[in-house]
Parts: sequence; structure tokens; C-alpha cells
Amino acid sequence: MAKSSALSTQLSLEESAWELFETGAYEEVSHLAEKNPKNVFLNHLRAVGIFETESSTANNFLLDGKTVLTPLVGAYLHRAKGNTKEAALLFHEYFKASSSPVSYSILKTGIKTCEEMGAYKACADLIQRYKALFNDGYFCRLEFFSNYHLRKFEDALKTFKENSEQLKEDRDVLAALGLCFVHIGKFDEAVNILEKLPGAGEIPTYEEKVTEYSDKIKEIPKYESRRKELNKQELLDLGYAYLFSASYKKAEEVFTSLVGQEGQ
Repeated sequence: MAKSSALSTQLSLEESAWELFETGAYEEVSHLAEKNPKNVFLNHLRAVGIFETESSTANNFLLDGKTVLTPLVGAYLHRAKGNTKEAALLFHEYFKASSSPVSYSILKTGIKTCEEMGAYKACADLIQRYKALFNDGYFCRLEFFSNYHLRKFEDALKTFKENSEQLKEDRDVLAALGLCFVHIGKFDEAVNILEKLPGAGEIPTYEEKVTEYSDKIKEIPKYESRRKELNKQELLDLGYAYLFSASYKKAEEVFTSLVGQEGQ
């Protein structure tokens, strides 16, 4: 068998098992572990392979002992139990180590787990590792939003530019792209993006938004007099009142403070 040919080389047992794992030959990895029950690495790799087939029976195997795969096994165990936060932390820990074996399947699972948790710093780190190995834009949407939520607006704009063909029709991405421009003070670009969103016919024009916020604009002095007492919605109203009255610098300050609150 082609997948078994790796066993006839001069590779170590662990290296041979890893090659089989990388090709998705999880059953053959299991057979190796069964033949070598005292090999902790093979037991760990076998468990990961079974988790990758969406089975929870890996809990039944002997997983004692420590190997380079220990954080990875822990991540899968926590993921299976619904402990997404702990799983994301362990995936991040595993992939931060340059010596950790990396395959497409486990890196993809790690990134998706961090995304489920909203762990954007971990997402960004793992995506960079992914791009270095596989050189594609599979996670470009998540990379864009990770940079956005981390307030790395220039990086988010760069990600969009590099992957515009994949992202240019995504309404959520374009809406966030407009906010990126708001946060860096490029309000004309922000309005331009808003007006060109898919379904833009349903979106008010800038002039209509000025009319819509006319009452809020008149209330700006009152908002300013109690600035420290404003709740999130009132701050949003103040920010947009500034924006649609062309007080761009003040609008930027309000939106930046809101983003800071979200990050706390």
C-alpha cells in the first residue's frame, strides 16, 4: 500500500506515524499504536486522529505520559467536552512552539476553535503560521476580522487589499472596512464604502443620514455637557452626530473610546 510505504524507510517509528497522520491515514496510525502500546507519542497521535474524525472515543485510550503532543491532546479533549476557552488556549500554546509538528488538519481545527471563542489574538497568530506553511487565503476573512477586533485597522485594510477578490462582495466585511476608515480618520473613504455596499439601494445616502441625525446634531452640546455619564448607545449617537456634522476628529475620538471599551 502506498500509505504504508513510509514504514519501509529509515524513518523512526514516530516519524513514520506522523507521515501517515499528515496524509489522513488515521487508521494506520491506530494500528501502529496498537502494536506499540507503550509508545506514548503514538497513543497521543492516535487520539488526535480519532478526534479529527469527530469521534469522542479517544477518551478511552491511555493518554498518560508527556510528549510534544500533550498540549494538542489536551486541546482536543477540552474541545470534545465543550470547554472551548481552554481548548483555544492549548491550541495557541501548542502552535507557538516552533518544534511542534504541524499538519493542515490540526492547524485548521486550532484556528476554528480560536474563532469560536473569539480569541482574535490567537487567531491572528495561528493564521500567520498557516500562511507561512500553506500560502493561501483560506482564512483571509477571519484574518481581516481578527485585525479589526484587535484594533489593527491598517493591518485589516492591508488584509482586505490582498484578498479583495474574495472579500469584495461580503457585506459584513465591507461594513467593517468602512469602520476601519472611520477609526483612522478617513471619513470620506468610509462614506464611499457605505454607499457601495451590496444592496446599497436600501442604505440611506450620506445626505439622508445627515437629515436623520439632525436632531442628534442639535443635541451635541447637551451630550457634551454630560459626556462622562453617557451610556454606550448615547456615545454611538454622539459619534454619529459628530460624523454627520463633519466634526470628523471628534467622531474619531468617540469611536476610538467605544472600541477601547469593547476590548476591556
